[in-house]
Amino acid sequence: MRILHVDDAAAVSCILAKYQQHIQGHNSKVIKYDRYDKFGFYKFYKDYVTIAASDEQFLKHIIEDAKSADIVHIHTRADMVIKLRNKFGKSKKIILHYHGTDIRGLNKQKLPHRSRVSDIAISLILKYRKIRNILLLKKRIHYKAQNLANAVIVSTPDLLNYASTKNDAVRKLYLPNPIDLDVFKPDAIMSSTINDDIKKNAVTMDNEVTDIPWALEYLEKNNINLDITVHDRMKHPLMYRDLPNFLKQYKTYVDIRYVNKKIIPALSKTALEALACGLDVL
Repeated sequence: MRILHVDDAAAVSCILAKYQQHIQGHNSKVIKYDRYDKFGFYKFYKDYVTIAASDEQFLKHIIEDAKSADIVHIHTRADMVIKLRNKFGKSKKIILHYHGTDIRGLNKQKLPHRSRVSDIAISLILKYRKIRNILLLKKRIHYKAQNLANAVIVSTPDLLNYASTKNDAVRKLYLPNPIDLDVFKPDAIMSSTINDDIKKNAVTMDNEVTDIPWALEYLEKNNINLDITVHDRMKHPLMYRDLPNFLKQYKTYVDIRYVNKKIIPALSKTALEALACGLDVL
């Protein structure tokens, strides 16, 4: 079977393509539009990914590769469902996969404050995304795309509330984020007792969507006393290849995500990766 993944979120499509190839024996690949590989995902999974440097090149690659694909699995880009359905009619099975803020939205995003130039550049990108998302909602792109897809997949259970299809033939599915167990795994050499003696207490990640002060206050109110290291992934991006060793310095990963004034009732991808490395997750 030929599977084409369109775009990506946090290497999810890359991991799916890898396991679909090596475990299931499918011909699976990813086309990604990304001029910046901030966390080194696509360098790490370069054998599975074609990078497009422009919107025009991105669409050209998708159309060309979709001709021979049995399934087109589209990540975040709801607009591509409509374009491909118009191009190929019902001859292709199309999956639309949401990962979080692409459908949930985000009321407020933070800047990394690495430099003034960096903040201006990132602010412009965030404004562009916000305007694009508003336009998608106004044009009811998500609704149209969901009803044209063969299935709608979400990465956390709360996102099922945003899958508003009226077409009974469209399946709505919750698929937890896949973890590459060749990369994220416990240390095999040292015993857990020795590890505990040298490991630090706990760690959490600060990024564009989290509210760390709220999370820390929440822990204090609930009498959870941990010596927590807060790693700012905006100011100090962690390369994907380095994340397993970083996580394994700690005993516990704290995964309290407070987004848009709500606690997200599911583990993040980083939390699942921490579990795979042998950490406790709160």
